[in-house]
Amino acid sequence: MKISLIALLLISFSSSAGDFEFAIGAGHEYGGILGGQFAYKTEYSKYYGSVGVVGFSTGFQTTFSKNSKHAYGVTVGAEAIDSSEGFLFATYNYHFKGFSNNGFVIGTGIGFTKGDGVPLGGGCYVDCPSTEKKAMITLNIGYKF
Repeated sequence: MKISLIALLLISFSSSAGDFEFAIGAGHEYGGILGGQFAYKTEYSKYYGSVGVVGFSTGFQTTFSKNSKHAYGVTVGAEAIDSSEGFLFATYNYHFKGFSNNGFVIGTGIGFTKGDGVPLGGGCYVDCPSTEKKAMITLNIGYKF
């Protein structure tokens, strides 16, 4: 009974205010190397969560005009390769067929990462010292359905 009530609420929520979107891609917005992104999207904004092979993220994007090809936002999360203790990026994405339509998306971001990442070929496994924050530029590419 609880599952059917939750499903009914999700259906009514999506039909009255916005839509749900699924995307796959690579980069911090998709949880690292390769991942999936699930989003709730309105005409001018989207809120998403992503799970990837080596991490996870959540974020927000917005546009300033109807079905713009340009979107700006923020993403935060963690991934094991270079930001095991977290990352925060201000992002810009270009939607080839527009923000509201399916298709390819490419984007970049500037922000900070923190963490040692995965120790390859040995190294510290317990009580490892953390690296300091470092500035980084990210690249994201994906396809939204």
